[in-house]
Amino acid sequence: MTIRDIAKYSGVSIATVSRVINNNGRVSDAARHSVEATIAKFNYQKPEPKKKKATKLFGVIVRNMSNPFFAKLIDVLEEEAYKHGRSILLFNSRNNLKLEQTFLEECKHHNVDGVFLIPRSLKDQHIRPLQNASFPIILLTVTSPLCLSIGTHHKQGGNLVAEHFIKQGYRRIGFIGCTNQQSDRFIGFQNTLLSKGRDLIEERILTPYTVESLKEFVQNHILSSDTPLEALFCSDDISASHVYNLLNNTNLTKQVEIVGFDDTFIAQSLGFSSVHQPMHQIALRGFELMLDALKGEHIEQSRINKPLEYLLEPTLVLRASPMMTVQDRPYEILKEVN
Repeated sequence: MTIRDIAKYSGVSIATVSRVINNNGRVSDAARHSVEATIAKFNYQKPEPKKKKATKLFGVIVRNMSNPFFAKLIDVLEEEAYKHGRSILLFNSRNNLKLEQTFLEECKHHNVDGVFLIPRSLKDQHIRPLQNASFPIILLTVTSPLCLSIGTHHKQGGNLVAEHFIKQGYRRIGFIGCTNQQSDRFIGFQNTLLSKGRDLIEERILTPYTVESLKEFVQNHILSSDTPLEALFCSDDISASHVYNLLNNTNLTKQVEIVGFDDTFIAQSLGFSSVHQPMHQIALRGFELMLDALKGEHIEQSRINKPLEYLLEPTLVLRASPMMTVQDRPYEILKEVN
């Protein structure tokens, strides 16, 4: 018996039968009763939906394509996709939540098999709808109990920097962040300092910052201060490089240790210390989670007590010359070349 047979026997249209079976749309009580009676009489069973044909295509949505950390992550994902005979479709949300949601819809239209997402927000109201997507979604670099995710233990990263500063004997310590003080990096850093009797006073914290506010902060707390900062933790390597360049362009002799986060080529080339995130492992483990999800293994997560969140431990990479020393510069005399 098919849906067409049900419609014919019930004396209604095929569309009406479909609305009754799927409980979707308005149907008169008489028509519903007739269809349900026919279904019961012939023991009609709704056929299983056709399995989606794999496209061998994964969507990847990142927050900021210009960030070298994300660029490295994409590189590893693309390499793994190629090894498994797959391709990636790349989107840059530019830290815009609406754009991120638009790109998720685009992934749906392209019939991707799954999406790797570096989300703009971890709020429940933004993550929970991902559970209803027609494809598995894996969060990368950050974690949420509401979604399969793998990232770095950012609080531990902040803790490592604080412990290093304490070991060095620093007392005048500052923090510069590209986001607010709710970030795990800041929380881990601040809590460890406080637990060891080190104050992180509010005036030595700048979150978030602009170009002008950063210049003012560096001027007030490093260049013009009689008690300048001895150490400065920055929430990422880009922030750290901004401070580095500001200090490098002055003619005052000051010393401050700068530590960034991500350990990208920026930290490596400029030579400041940074917290290393295991980017390669994040991408590899994320890809493994995606393949498991496509096999349906994520459906039974709660029943077999498998975690939804996976945290990898960071390490602190100390460069050979951690101190940022700005030397007096002699005037340069330019000679004309005849």
